[in-house]
Amino acid sequence: MLRSFALAASILLLAACSTTSTVHQAHSAPAGQTYAYSFSNQGGDDAEGIARLDGVIQSHLRQAGLINAGSANPKIEVVLKHYYVRSNGARFWAGIMAGRDKIVSDVRVIDASGSQVGNFEVETFNSTAWGTTDGLMEKHAEELVAQLKAS
Repeated sequence: MLRSFALAASILLLAACSTTSTVHQAHSAPAGQTYAYSFSNQGGDDAEGIARLDGVIQSHLRQAGLINAGSANPKIEVVLKHYYVRSNGARFWAGIMAGRDKIVSDVRVIDASGSQVGNFEVETFNSTAWGTTDGLMEKHAEELVAQLKAS
């Protein structure tokens, strides 16, 4: 019974997040293609939270077989444009009145010659009191990977 409740709660928390993507220049990763990875922050001042987000994105890309340990081209560049998440305390006490959690990243795919072959934006937000920061980061990384793998 407790496991069923925990599973239902987890699904509810992840479902509370919403993701939108704007694809400017579509790119589909060829089968077996791996990339170098770079991440830069231009959108937030929560260094600890942003470092966690970077780690979550890297983990998802690694699990999908999209990044390698090298720094050569081709590469995926993730630029964090906006990062605002409510603290768990603010979410608990003020709920929606505490504002909306939002993460926005621009993603560029650069080929071996240094030319941009794809770019898109991923925007993930949670405007309800439900959900967690970790869930929002997971959803953001999942959408980023889905866009890279989309045909």
